[in-house]
Amino acid sequence: MDKREIHKAIRDKFHLSNKTRTNLPWCSGQRYTRNHLAELYCELEFTVGAEIGVRRGRYSEILCRKNPNLHLYCIDPWNAYENKYPIEKQNEIFEYATKKLSQYNTTIIRKTSMDALADIRDGELDFVFIDGNHEFDHVMMDIILWSHKVRSGGIVSVHDVYHGEIGILKAVEAYVHSHNIVPWYTTKEIEPTAYWVKP
Repeated sequence: MDKREIHKAIRDKFHLSNKTRTNLPWCSGQRYTRNHLAELYCELEFTVGAEIGVRRGRYSEILCRKNPNLHLYCIDPWNAYENKYPIEKQNEIFEYATKKLSQYNTTIIRKTSMDALADIRDGELDFVFIDGNHEFDHVMMDIILWSHKVRSGGIVSVHDVYHGEIGILKAVEAYVHSHNIVPWYTTKEIEPTAYWVKP
């Protein structure tokens, strides 16, 4: 599919028109979730994707179940995080996610998103789903650098775009504004996902 056909497929699946697109995710009249986005990846015959920020692998499993032909790169450092997640706890979560995802066509990469860039060729991915570190600088770098890994006509998506995660919201707003992109949003969930077709 070329980019025009992919835009049409998105509009058809989610009953979208240019009039319903907005830079404010809480204003859209469309009511879809990131599970619908996983279905879209399958319908577009996307076969190579990456999730940045895997944790227990819940959404990774949804992506794989919705799209049996998918090869998914699952990228997360599972590092110690503040007092809430010491390394022992993160190791347990890593083992849990690895076991859960072993039945699917996944490649587990236990690295930070920046370190994992070297493992993926530019333009290799049909989509990237960014759900890593929520601080502005990290989100901004993830969007900028992981967009290079997505082929033209693929989809870049970022989770948790709402006022409760101001770093993510501002990073997405800055990126799409600077690149003249009007994204779509999944608004039938508390934590919307922004997504757009890579030019």
